[in-house]
Amino acid sequence: MYHSNIKPKLEEHHKDCFGWALYCCDQDKEMSYDVLQNSYLKMLERQNTFKGKAEFKTWAFAIIKNTAIDALRKRNKEFRIIQSENNIPDAYYDARFESEFDQKLKKLFFSEALNQLSDRQRQIMQLVFYHDLSLNQSAEVLNLSPGSVRKYYDRAKKVLTDWFQKRGIAELY
Repeated sequence: MYHSNIKPKLEEHHKDCFGWALYCCDQDKEMSYDVLQNSYLKMLERQNTFKGKAEFKTWAFAIIKNTAIDALRKRNKEFRIIQSENNIPDAYYDARFESEFDQKLKKLFFSEALNQLSDRQRQIMQLVFYHDLSLNQSAEVLNLSPGSVRKYYDRAKKVLTDWFQKRGIAELY
């Protein structure tokens, strides 16, 4: 039987795990801390179930997502794993050289763009672009088929491309 010591992996991926917990908890920081702590406990208790077939981050994100769903249900909230309007999580970049006003304008602009997407499309874009997961890994986290995730991803790219082009931004890359 394969036993792994996941503590170093938890430390390595803590920032991403917290960002995903925050996203899953609808930007509620206090709830995110609780969900992350409970998720870490589950991971430590179940570390012998992590066989290395999937990447650690994929396995961890699935546990965090399920723990968040349980926590949201306990608080008698309708489960939503979408971002709140005008509250996009930081992508952990160094923004010290931008003014606060510029940062707020960017957030509003991208929030408006992301609001063009369906809930599922936003989830996939969050996992792929903010957490660097592949489409296959995103499918595992969201418990969807890889084909479905590819369709949502392709449709989201088309919606965003059209939206940006209408605003005079011809290329996204």
